[in-house]
Amino acid sequence: MASTSYTKAHRILHWLIAGVFLFILLTVLLRQNWMNKTQVGAIVAQKLSDKGIKLSPKDAESIGKAVRYPMWRYHVWAGYVLIGLYLIRMLVFRLQGSTFKSPFKKQLPAKERFKSMIYVVFYICFGLTLLTGMLIVWLPRGEAFIEAHHIAKLIHIQALYYSVAFIVLHLGGLVLGELGKDKGIISKMIHGG
Repeated sequence: MASTSYTKAHRILHWLIAGVFLFILLTVLLRQNWMNKTQVGAIVAQKLSDKGIKLSPKDAESIGKAVRYPMWRYHVWAGYVLIGLYLIRMLVFRLQGSTFKSPFKKQLPAKERFKSMIYVVFYICFGLTLLTGMLIVWLPRGEAFIEAHHIAKLIHIQALYYSVAFIVLHLGGLVLGELGKDKGIISKMIHGG
């Protein structure tokens, strides 16, 4: 892949997607850890208790949820941006071609096949994550949709695992490429070439 060059459109999309993707991961990590509704609620309940005001655990959790709600909105809006970028990326792939080879070609070396398969799996998972995110936000909340909403949420939550795995594989592949036969691959993604 040493001879690969990246168009300006591809590079801009790559970095925009990476930035928004990492921002969304940050909102997930913050919501699951530092801004966890139970922890925030417990802090609020403790501070109120210090002043002689009692708060039930359920009410405290509800307050914790309200405190982190703006972060949820950022997550949703960033998701809309990511949907747009994903669709543009698919259009660019269609018009300019993909930057990775089809993993289904028989003559492809094992290393290239593995690399290409990771990208195919990533884009499928990425699309599924965007779809389930839209379902979580847009499915009606009626009785008929409770199960569908629950399934969409379960699938969407799993995105954290493939996202982290992809980032680790991607960065590891870049380091191996820079140290091996693909010297300058990072520079090409920044400056073109």
